Amino acid sequence: HFPMDIEESFAKVPLFWQETVQKGMIPRLCQLIDRPPLGVLGVSTCMNGKDFDYYIAVASGKPLPEGMVEYQVPACTWAIFECVGPMPKAIQELQQRIITEWLPVSGYEYADAPDIEVYPEGDQSSPDYKCDVWLPVVKKK
Repeated sequence: HFPMDIEESFAKVPLFWQETVQKGMIPRLCQLIDRPPLGVLGVSTCMNGKDFDYYIAVASGKPLPEGMVEYQVPACTWAIFECVGPMPKAIQELQQRIITEWLPVSGYEYADAPDIEVYPEGDQSSPDYKCDVWLPVVKKK
């Protein structure tokens, strides 16, 4: 659970990832992947303007292991952006550009659904690492 302060969340979410890796959870999560999007997901939910929940997750229909929680992502239209570069800096810069540059002129607005980051296997510190940002959108009225 994080406050809706972009600078604070840009500092704290990577620490959450680090903690999750150190606890050995990523291999356990990867064993559950059985459907797209393929990769480990960062899912931001509960965007009420004050705070949000951030899940490190995978897409799966397998039984939920003890100690994990389930979150079902609603069906939605997604604007999907490719991100290239070392994490977390590259994805944080892309997310800011999406919100400040693309969204205001796109003809779309945020939908009532989570943002999703899709991290496929690979060296996340590499300058050519590729991942995706999925932004839930609806056409502006």
